[in-house]
Amino acid sequence: MAIIQPLSTKLFHALLIQCIAEERSPTDAEIESVASKIWRDSHGAATGQDWLDVARGSDAHAQMINAARMAFGCHHGVAAA
Repeated sequence: MAIIQPLSTKLFHALLIQCIAEERSPTDAEIESVASKIWRDSHGAATGQDWLDVARGSDAHAQMINAARMAFGCHHGVAAA
């Protein structure tokens, strides 16, 4: 898996707008990038834990992936947290 680079706020918004404007589903990498940004701005800022240190399959990871999918408007098929 590729290392996900953190998004700046400007890139975060541009990525969301691009996917919505193009009426396309985000890639897995885009979802991971947005989840990373959401994590960093919320839990990561409080705990200092990096997104890459959040265990895949954990409740925290699933919640951030779900939040990212919802930000893109593709909340159908989202796993229960």
